[in-house]
Amino acid sequence: MPDTYDKRCQLGASRRRFEDAKVLHDQGRWTGSIYLGGYAIECSLKSLICYWQGESNFKETRIFKQGLSGSELHSLSKLLVSVPALQRAIQLDRTNHYQNAWNTVSSIWRNDSLRYSEKMGDEKESQRFIQAVTLLHRFILDQQGETS
Repeated sequence: MPDTYDKRCQLGASRRRFEDAKVLHDQGRWTGSIYLGGYAIECSLKSLICYWQGESNFKETRIFKQGLSGSELHSLSKLLVSVPALQRAIQLDRTNHYQNAWNTVSSIWRNDSLRYSEKMGDEKESQRFIQAVTLLHRFILDQQGETS
């Protein structure tokens, strides 16, 4: 079994979950699309944290060693704090595209409530979310010299 904390595993998972999110959206499975889209951002942030800290495994990063655990491991805002350069880039974007995308993703993605939801969700919300994830995912991968 692969080490799911490995940077390459997180990076690969971010790509696959992003693809899954788009397919689910196209099939009208909007809650699942949002769930997996948010998970793609989570995994891409974890790989970016490893990249910026020169670590090949998330368990070796400062945020993990400082006690990030349990549901906190899935908190996009806690992960973003660990990448100040990305946080600044989002805040300083004069177009507000990245800030708006971040606000959309962080306000809609609620890991636990989406994971156990039996609802189909909302098409417009899913569309807005997938557009935001598309922009952020590409931006986060670019920050680590990766392509989406």
